[in-house]
Amino acid sequence: MPENNPSEGVSSGGLLIEVDELRDRRARSDYLILDLRAPEEYAHGHIPGAVNFPVGRILDPESERGELLPSETLAAHLGDAGVDGERPVVLYDDSGLVPSTRLFWVLSMLGFENARVLNGGFTAWCSSSHPTETTLNQPERRTFTVSSNPSVLASKSEVLSALENNEFAIVDARAPEEFAGRLPTAARDGHIPGAKNVNWENHILDLFNPTIRSLSELRAIYREQGVTPDKTVIVYCRSGSRSTHSYFVLRLLGYPKVRNYVGSWLEWGNDPDTPVEQ
Repeated sequence: MPENNPSEGVSSGGLLIEVDELRDRRARSDYLILDLRAPEEYAHGHIPGAVNFPVGRILDPESERGELLPSETLAAHLGDAGVDGERPVVLYDDSGLVPSTRLFWVLSMLGFENARVLNGGFTAWCSSSHPTETTLNQPERRTFTVSSNPSVLASKSEVLSALENNEFAIVDARAPEEFAGRLPTAARDGHIPGAKNVNWENHILDLFNPTIRSLSELRAIYREQGVTPDKTVIVYCRSGSRSTHSYFVLRLLGYPKVRNYVGSWLEWGNDPDTPVEQ
């Protein structure tokens, strides 16, 4: 099996799906496929049968920091898109898989654990010469019932408590210049003390080919940083979006305790009382 195909040996229940498998299963309607791109991109061409669900629908438009909508509102939007908590869901985008991992994490937070991310996204689908369509598919509205899963969330107070606890590892998913405080993003810049910088882009071959790297490569990246499966891992970025990529990859590697600090640097760096390193 090619080295860049991580599906072999996945111990986390098949969280990733390859384009050929989706092509074969799509014909049997095994999955609800959600296209997370903008409506105009969806209208230009998408995977046959896919329903458009722009990932921005999970965000509160009134929030200054782009915070998530309340859980019940999220559930209503997902139900409108055909998510019912029973049928498996496949997520895809063309932005490095970040929109897909973001919705994957939101679904986990809402208690739904039957979602898969399309490896390589729409880019890989098109590169494989699989068919597309321009039909605007209208989903059958379903009822999505929330079953809260707070174990995938980390609050600022929990991050503060983890700073001196060896049972925790903190991962900063941002670019190195953000981690070092060379790129202004908040009132104060730098990183959470003790955090390990694993840029989310290291998970994929590159932004033009967002195929997830092999499990062996990914496992080595995190182990070299001392981020091991026995620890509770807290991931963060600037706004809690890119860090969902880290959340997903760590889940893919079988890490049992992974939390996303959704407030991330916009909360931490703008709080004058939180400790900062550069």
